[in-house]
Amino acid sequence: MRISPLLVGLLFWLTSMAAFASIHSSPVLTDAEKLLDTSPIQSLEISNRFLAQRRLTTGANRSHVNNDTDRSIRTPLHTVYAYLISARAYAHLEQPLESKAALQKAYQVVEEYDLKHTHVQVVLTEATLIWHLDHDEQGALAKLDAVQTAMSTLPENSLNGPELRFRSALLRANILAETSDNESALVAYENARSQLSNDPQDLRDKVEFQLSFGRFLLAQEQHESALTELLSAFWIASENEYTALIANANMELARLYFQQGVLEQALEHANQAAAFFEHFSLSRRLSASQRLLATLYEQQSRYNFALVHYFNALEVEQSLGRTQPLADIHLAIARTYFELKHFPLSDRYIQDALRLVGSLPNSPLTTQAMLLQGRIHLALEQPKQAEKEIKTALERAEAENDITTMTHAYQALSNAFEAQERYQVALAMQREYEQLRATQAQSKQQQQADTFKQQQRVVERQLQMDELQRQLDTAHQEQLHLQKVNYFLLGSLGVLIAIVYLRHRAAVLRQTELEQLRDDFYTHPRTGLRNLRMLNAKLPRSLEKSNANFEQWYLNDMIHQPLSDRLRFAMFDVVFLKELFLLHGYQRAQDIERQLGEYLSERVTQSGRLYHFADTLFIYIETNWDENTKPEALAQFVQTLIEDFVTQYQNTVHEALAKDATVDTSDQSLDNHTSIDAAPQHLARLTPHVAIGLAEYPFLPRAYTSINDQELIEILLTATHQASALVQQSEESHWVHFSAINTAPAASFVNTNLRQACLKGIESGLVKVKTSSNGLMDWQKDHESDKKRTSFIDDDSNKSV
Repeated sequence: MRISPLLVGLLFWLTSMAAFASIHSSPVLTDAEKLLDTSPIQSLEISNRFLAQRRLTTGANRSHVNNDTDRSIRTPLHTVYAYLISARAYAHLEQPLESKAALQKAYQVVEEYDLKHTHVQVVLTEATLIWHLDHDEQGALAKLDAVQTAMSTLPENSLNGPELRFRSALLRANILAETSDNESALVAYENARSQLSNDPQDLRDKVEFQLSFGRFLLAQEQHESALTELLSAFWIASENEYTALIANANMELARLYFQQGVLEQALEHANQAAAFFEHFSLSRRLSASQRLLATLYEQQSRYNFALVHYFNALEVEQSLGRTQPLADIHLAIARTYFELKHFPLSDRYIQDALRLVGSLPNSPLTTQAMLLQGRIHLALEQPKQAEKEIKTALERAEAENDITTMTHAYQALSNAFEAQERYQVALAMQREYEQLRATQAQSKQQQQADTFKQQQRVVERQLQMDELQRQLDTAHQEQLHLQKVNYFLLGSLGVLIAIVYLRHRAAVLRQTELEQLRDDFYTHPRTGLRNLRMLNAKLPRSLEKSNANFEQWYLNDMIHQPLSDRLRFAMFDVVFLKELFLLHGYQRAQDIERQLGEYLSERVTQSGRLYHFADTLFIYIETNWDENTKPEALAQFVQTLIEDFVTQYQNTVHEALAKDATVDTSDQSLDNHTSIDAAPQHLARLTPHVAIGLAEYPFLPRAYTSINDQELIEILLTATHQASALVQQSEESHWVHFSAINTAPAASFVNTNLRQACLKGIESGLVKVKTSSNGLMDWQKDHESDKKRTSFIDDDSNKSV
């Protein structure tokens, strides 16, 4: 069975134009457009009702309105698309005059309202109708050229522009596929492919292109390539539920499998297509699917099934009244009955077919009918009649260049001559038959060779793809392995960073704690000054430095005198600290001591160092003093520090109490005022007396290293003790300064009690004493043996001892 390519193209076009105008259509027209594939009559009714029931508006700025809020009017744009839908519906129903009339009305509206964008679409629709209704190749191509010229004037991003370009390119490719050479058609299809949209949301255009291109490849017997395109179109249409396109894909796949001899697959797809067409009562397409099913069953020699489908198709075509399909079906039924040996029925349908094709001049069906009729007469043992009919069929086949019919005619004519015992002529006809068969076999062999080469290329590409896939899998596995390694290294690095951070944080905390502990360890807890531990740590190093300088000077390694590096010490006892807690209480006493420490820290310069030696004792050390500096200056500096602090503290307390004592005098008695005034004086009472003991290092001018740090502190304690006694006697601040004479021997102060040695030195004149007291100092209480009061007048200070 041979199905007209124009019929196949028409069926495809009927679905390819779906959603062509949906961008600008109203909801009513959109519904009508969707029904074109399944119910063109209903679609035509909707579009005509839309045109009849709605009034065309001519208001300003209404030509491009795209809403459907007012259902009593229609815009010019909607009117054009309604006429286009009507034209296409009439084309579905094979009413060309009505279709062209609707198209002309669309032209009138476009020209009247100057709808440039819509004009391009109307021209493209006209080109489609010219090709599928009139089969006018030149006219259709001329219209497509006009479409291309008109689209070149539109902007690239114009609405519906890409869709129009694709439709125009695809229609041109379909026309060239049936009327021109293969190369031109391939170029046109590639151009149409390049116009495809990349929008993944709408794959309808891609499916339509693949169906058209697959049908072209199938016509060229490039079955491998056709199968690729058609299967891709089938699955994409199935995934997106493009039902009409699925039916078209089933028809094309059925034809492909039929040509390849895979009849079961062909039957499956043909049945699915027939079920769709029957469900939607699409008579023309149903007829084509029934004839395809009958041909498949006939190829399987299942003639009864073939007859059933042929009669179904005959019933449909009789209702449609189409001459060419009716003739085809009658001839197919005759051929089927001939195979079933029902020669009278076969001859009857041949006569019906010849009667039908009588109105179709030069139809190839006449040749096939005459050949079949000759074979029937040959089967009925009427060789002369058969010879006449077969010769006529052969002449017509030669004129039509129908190789297949010529081959069958030569074989049948050879059998007719053989039945008449004309063996030479029969042999000649058989040779002609064999020659044609050989030519066909060679052509088929060439086709099989081409198919094998295509399959070989497919296999090679598949092997290459498998190898590339294997390499890709290997690379992917390596990438996963590297990712795991990177993740492990990254995790390890993160853990290491976390550990380093935690350890650094712990180290910082420990360092902070260590510094705090060091501060607490070397700081007095109440005053905040450096304590005795710091003095024991620092003082030996200071004395060692002075001793080193002396040794270098002694060995002539230093030029300057070592006495310029001497240290002056002042140990002073702050009297008010002795009873501070008893007089002022715990909290206020702590506050006073803290203020004293802060005050002393601010007043002591960088050249001096201050240590809180004991509860009430402090040691002040100064370096690089002038040798001629008198001890009174250092004593006066220390005494000034304490007196200034006491004055500052008392002023602060009085100011604070004055602010708090805001009591109304009308509610206070005189006694109360007296008690309030007494309280601040008691709280602010601090004695500014201080006892100061002074000494220098080196204590012995000729023996620098004889006195160490602890022995020097012992000397300072002895001097401070005497100053404290003077403070208790006079209730004034006093200072006492001890210094050895230049010729004092070191043996008198080594390996002995320094306190006793100092007292003996004072008696013997080895130790000079300077003091702020003008009276005599009594040393008897510091001696175990009887000692008399002695005194001497210091050459420098002229003060008595």
